[in-house]
Amino acid sequence: MIICLLSFNIMAQTTITYNGNAPQVGDIYNVSGASGSFDPGTAGANQNWDFSSINPSVSWEINVIDPVSTPFVSEFPEANLAYYYNNSSPESYTYVQLNSTELLNNGNASDPGANELSIHYTDAVKLLQYPFSFSDTFTDTYYTEYTSFGDAITHEWGNITATADAWGNVITPAGTYENTLRIKREMVYVDSMWVSGVFLYATTLTTTDYDWYTESSHHPILSISVTNSGTSISYSSSVGGIEKNQSQPQINIFPNPANDFVNITLSNINTDITEINIVNVLGQQLSNVERTGNHQFSSDISRLSPGVYFIRINGER
Repeated sequence: MIICLLSFNIMAQTTITYNGNAPQVGDIYNVSGASGSFDPGTAGANQNWDFSSINPSVSWEINVIDPVSTPFVSEFPEANLAYYYNNSSPESYTYVQLNSTELLNNGNASDPGANELSIHYTDAVKLLQYPFSFSDTFTDTYYTEYTSFGDAITHEWGNITATADAWGNVITPAGTYENTLRIKREMVYVDSMWVSGVFLYATTLTTTDYDWYTESSHHPILSISVTNSGTSISYSSSVGGIEKNQSQPQINIFPNPANDFVNITLSNINTDITEINIVNVLGQQLSNVERTGNHQFSSDISRLSPGVYFIRINGER
C-alpha cells in the first residue's frame, strides 16, 4: 500500500513545460484581484488550498500580442512577446523574451507621448524556467536604469530565487484545479535615485510572489504577492489562452477607444485574410489596415474625426 501511494504522488505532480505553459500571441487572460491579508498556505507535496472566498475589487484583461504592433517596440528589441493591459490608464505594456528554456521579463512601458515611462532591464528578470518540477529551483540577477520625473534617474538591481515549493489542489472563485504546481519567487532588490547628479536615496526592498500553474495554463491561475507595503491576490478565469476556445475565431482590437493607431490580432482563423478596412456606419471605406506580422495588423487613424467606426475583414478559403 505504501508503494502504491508513493507512485501515485509522483505521477500526480505537475511539471511546467514550454509546450504546455508558454504564452502565445492571441492569448487573453481575464484576471480579478484584491488587496488585504492572504495566507499562501503550506508548502510541500499533496496540499489543498482554498481561496474560494476571495472578494475581488478590481478586474483587468491581459492580451498577448506581437511587440511589432506596440508603440514601444524599438525600446525592447530582444522581446518577442508583449502583454497589453486592455483598458488600463495610462496605456501599459510588459515586454518579454520567450524561448524553449525560459521566459524573461525585458521591462515595462506606459503612457506613450510626453509622459512616457519606460523601464528596460539591461539584465532581464527571469520569470520561468522550462521544464520546472516540484523542488526545482533557480537563481537570477537583474538590473535597470531609467529616467522619471524629468531628470530623476533610478537604478534598480536585485537577486531572485525561485522554487517550486508545493503542489496540490487549489480552489479559486473561478473553479477547482487539481495537481497544480506552486512557484515561490523571492526577490531582494535595491532602489537608488539621483537627481541632477546628486544622490537622493537608496532603499532595500523585498517581494515574495506565489504563482500556481496547471500543466496547461499559460498564465497563473492564482497569484499572491507579499511586499513591504502589503499583500495582494489575483486569480484568472481564463488560464489556457487561445487553446481554451480553439474552434472559434478570435479578433482582438486595441487600444479601444484609440486616437492615433489601432492594432488588430487574429487567431483561430482558417481563411486567408485578403483585406481589412476601417469603415463608417454607412459601410464607406475610410482607411486601409496594414499587415505587420502573422495575423497582426495596424492602421493610422489620426486623420479620422472622433466617432464610431467598424472594421471589415475580407478573406477566402
